[in-house]
Order: sequence, then C-alpha cells, then structure tokens
Amino acid sequence: MKRQAGFTLLEMLAALTLMAVCSSVLLVAFGQSARSLSQVAHSDRLTHAALSIFDQEAAGPLSVGVRQGELDGIHWQLNCTRQQPQVFRLDLSLSEGPHQARFSTLKARL
Repeated sequence: MKRQAGFTLLEMLAALTLMAVCSSVLLVAFGQSARSLSQVAHSDRLTHAALSIFDQEAAGPLSVGVRQGELDGIHWQLNCTRQQPQVFRLDLSLSEGPHQARFSTLKARL
C-alpha cells in the first residue's frame, strides 16, 4: 500500500500556531518602534525650538528676568540670571501638550 504525501491536520495547526506567535512578536516590536520614533520627533522639535529661542533671545543685550512666549504652538519660558559680572545663565523651559523639555546655557557679554 502506498502512503500519501502531505501534512496532517495536527502539523498544520502547529504551523499556524507558530506563525501566529511570531506575527504577534513582530507586531509588538513594530509598535514599540513607532512609539519611539514619535518620541524622538517631539524631542527633535523641542530641541530645534530651543535653539531658535536661544539664538533670538540672546542675540542682543541680556537682562536679568523672565521672558515667555509661544513659537509654533510650543510654549516657552526663559529665565535669565547673572552668574558673574559678564556671564549670564539662560534656563529655558519648553512645553507642547504633554511633552516638556528644559535647556540651560551660559552666555558671556562684554
């Protein structure tokens, strides 16, 4: 008697189960990657805004105090304090919805 070639129902179920498990793992990995990319995009947006604000606010003479404003939907607050007679510390806080960032730098003025 000749045996027929092919897969049994049990082998097919095992293969489908294995494929489903692998697909689930890949789906979770892709979801985490998408979330990470979204967080990086928000971080880059806040960083570019911070550089623009530092350039704009520190271009002229510096004075001690707090300034605030909004740039492309990003609310910012800049606190300027004198560290030494000719050195100022700039502390910048940015927020856009639930995302927040803080930056600091020193600027010398003669």
